[in-house]
Amino acid sequence: MNKTFVLNDESMQNNYGFRILNSGINLDRFNRNPICLNDHRNTPKDVLGAWSNLRFEDGLLLGEVIFNTEDIDGKEVARKVNEGLIKACSLGFDFNADDLIFLDGELVLVKCELKEISIVAVPSSANTLMLYAQDGMAFTETDIKAMCLSAAQNTQIQKPNIQMKKVLLHLQLSDSAQEPEVIEAIKSLEGKLSAKAIEVNNLQATVAEFKSKETATLKANFDNELSAAQLDGRMDEAGKKAIEDLAKSGGFEKATGLLKALPKRNPIADKLFGEQATLSAFDKMSWDELDKGNKLESMKLNHPEYFVQRFKEKFNKEPNK
Repeated sequence: MNKTFVLNDESMQNNYGFRILNSGINLDRFNRNPICLNDHRNTPKDVLGAWSNLRFEDGLLLGEVIFNTEDIDGKEVARKVNEGLIKACSLGFDFNADDLIFLDGELVLVKCELKEISIVAVPSSANTLMLYAQDGMAFTETDIKAMCLSAAQNTQIQKPNIQMKKVLLHLQLSDSAQEPEVIEAIKSLEGKLSAKAIEVNNLQATVAEFKSKETATLKANFDNELSAAQLDGRMDEAGKKAIEDLAKSGGFEKATGLLKALPKRNPIADKLFGEQATLSAFDKMSWDELDKGNKLESMKLNHPEYFVQRFKEKFNKEPNK
């Protein structure tokens, strides 16, 4: 019975801190000679069998091993695999160090060529992943760690460069601009910002002064109109406080408009004086003169008691009701 192994899980990091993209694994050379080695030992006696049915499923690279049970080592390893004592395998790759890069904050091997797959005892060991240079020589653990560190450092260098390009773009400088040009552009920008800040402050001061003068003018107009309203009878002391409160909350202009809309009221003394003057003028006129002057109707309407008095004097009787 052939045993299916997970050869690579592209979502998982290996012991060196990077993961391998399945889409970047080239199987062509391996499929021409799909040998199964014992712990990456590349000698004829360490060939345990062959791999078959390599396939990609849901982010996994899967494969089945066919052990050579005619060989003593192959038969023994097959027994241990079938009994569940050995469960691990390890891939050997050829790759270029330039293909070990950072993607979205993770170190990823994006391109490699599968060389061999071995049965191993301890998959968590650093030796369970064998990486080969393009000349066929295996990288040491130190070599691999150095390449991972170099990829990380290159990424850290590139990030500031990317940010600097954005800075140069905002400063309207070319990508080749040097530090003195950048400093000069920043100083120029600071000067413009300072000038703008002064301009804004001046405008704010002008607006504040204008509003202050406008408020003073409106208040003066209100005070004058309120004084006039008290003199001409439109406003008494009881209403003064209410209209002043309205001016403070709703605005002097609104309160002034309300005062102007109030009707003027004639003082009682003026009214009495006017009535006395009219009756005095009537006293100087005879009934006939009043009649010819069309005064009788207004007298009857506006001064009914006086009309009755003059009627009795003329006709010695009460007027008809």
